[in-house]
Amino acid sequence: MKHLETFEAACEVVGIDSKNVPNITNLPIGHAKAIISTYMLFVISEASWKQKGEKIDWNNYDQRKFYPWFDLEKYSGSASGFSCLGFGCGGSDSGVGSRLVFPDRETAEYVGKTHLHLYKDLMVIEE
Repeated sequence: MKHLETFEAACEVVGIDSKNVPNITNLPIGHAKAIISTYMLFVISEASWKQKGEKIDWNNYDQRKFYPWFDLEKYSGSASGFSCLGFGCGGSDSGVGSRLVFPDRETAEYVGKTHLHLYKDLMVIEE
């Protein structure tokens, strides 16, 4: 899965310049990190579908869509930390952003573990 190993590799697959990221200069650092991370994950997701030769089809309920699932208990008092637990399969009632899904379980788990820092910046507000 070299095409998903880095944001830059995913940009190559999609055909965009990895240096063109959203302008976040007027935002607080916590929100800025979340926006940049979300953008990067959108591109990584798009690359995963493009490499597989498929498009996300939200009208096709037979097309499975996967996303990583995280344990955020550390941020509510547990010592388990921020970790990728595996994957989830979203249907018509998906609990994940529609651009953050992957075509198969292995890809979702790989991206969740490889890009844990991006998901952390997206989901956790650290003070």
